Amino acid sequence: MVDTGAVISVLAGGVTALFAVLLTFYLRNQWREIQSLRAIQTELEQNTERIRDLAELLVGDLQRQQVDLPIEVPPGTRMEIRYVVSFPSGLSTTAFDQLKHTGMFLRLPAETRRSLFELYDTVDRINRLRQHRERIHFNDIGNVHIVIDPDELDVEPGESVSEADLPAETRRRLDDLRRMRRAMKGVNRSTLRLIASISSPEMVADLELGSFVESDHRPESRVGSKRVDGIDLQEMHAVLSDIERTSLWARFM
Repeated sequence: MVDTGAVISVLAGGVTALFAVLLTFYLRNQWREIQSLRAIQTELEQNTERIRDLAELLVGDLQRQQVDLPIEVPPGTRMEIRYVVSFPSGLSTTAFDQLKHTGMFLRLPAETRRSLFELYDTVDRINRLRQHRERIHFNDIGNVHIVIDPDELDVEPGESVSEADLPAETRRRLDDLRRMRRAMKGVNRSTLRLIASISSPEMVADLELGSFVESDHRPESRVGSKRVDGIDLQEMHAVLSDIERTSLWARFM
């Protein structure tokens, strides 16, 4: 006869083992999902800083207009025209891509998921414009350093120097620089409009991006106290932080 006690013991052991495996799998998934939620919050913080660096570069670029004007060097004055750009890093999308493949993404409110997609669509467009601007810069003329020294030119002492007095090579480089900058202006403005659309009002004011904020940007629909349509990077970070705080498992992981 089959020992009933042994059978029950084996079955109990099997059920316990299965329960332990399922619990381990469940807890591992919970840990991964919480980590993915925290990773995207970190990514939003990093992208906020990178956007600030990029905006400062583009705003400063638009303000450097001297090469678009006729060049005239006062008597005895040495003029240097520099155009050296250090491009900040592109905006990151790695954490968002990972979040989309976890169960946590599906548990986010539908409005938050939609806003994340819209936010990262704008991030992707900024990255593409940044790459386009970089191609214009390095493919056309690259970093520029033009020196105009009247003492080295064939002009009378005490006379101002106009572009007609400059060597042909210097005039050519100035023309190349003007063409490159004009091509960049439209890209700069388009990029700054996108940056303004996902920047907080405080950052818009700090970076003086008010002229790039579109009048129909950010309608007033909200989830709780947070705006969802037209949400900016800092608001999205706050929304995700609130979601993490309401998660039971986040308190233990």
